[in-house]
Amino acid sequence: MKGGYNLLAGLLAFSLVATAQAEIFHYTDDRGRKIYVDRKSQIPAQYRDQVEVRKEESETLSRAERERRQQVLDSLEAQKGAQGRLAQLKAEMEALEQPADIQGNSVRIPVQIRYLTRSVSANLIVDTGASRTIIHRNIARRLGVTPRPSGQARVVGGAQLPLGIMPVEALTFGPVTLEDRELAVISPSEPLEYDGLLGMDVLSSLKYEIDIERGVVIWHADRYRELQAEHDEQLAIAGNDENKP
Repeated sequence: MKGGYNLLAGLLAFSLVATAQAEIFHYTDDRGRKIYVDRKSQIPAQYRDQVEVRKEESETLSRAERERRQQVLDSLEAQKGAQGRLAQLKAEMEALEQPADIQGNSVRIPVQIRYLTRSVSANLIVDTGASRTIIHRNIARRLGVTPRPSGQARVVGGAQLPLGIMPVEALTFGPVTLEDRELAVISPSEPLEYDGLLGMDVLSSLKYEIDIERGVVIWHADRYRELQAEHDEQLAIAGNDENKP
């Protein structure tokens, strides 16, 4: 037999109850493994029609047998705890990931921009070559803001465009929310498939990684790596438990 639960199967003949009477529920999962649990609520719904119950009187067990049974049940609880921790770690890691549209060297993410009572989603390119975050004027218009003039901006190709500045209450993308920001505003000379640039005024304060293969941006990368290391460690422990006879 394989699996952490199978350790219980090999020992239950000698260790069934520490109290007056106990029930041990048995079923076989879709991988052919015999699973033993001590509460019916632990049995997945799809297996409940095949449940077998074992009962034995505690007076037939020696003290050593009762102690051994308790060790098995403690091991079972620890394994369930490890699986729960794995799920928690995975959820925390996923919360730090943000799906991105990656085309060549272009990484585009949705950014929620809030001003007063209005909120607009803008597709911004993650651009380490831009000194500040820029949005196109149509986004400012949707937020109901008239930017104040602030000179000229030089764009790709050398052209200069009128530059405006506008305040926003918050920028939100993935797990990140930044409050009280100022954005630059330009009017592109032709329609574009994106709404602006997420520049270094934002990116320089964040540690992030871009996973091109999975198409995600990982924010708070240091924390993500800590979670990943613990996840891999827990996974290795769980794998070792499953390989025990």
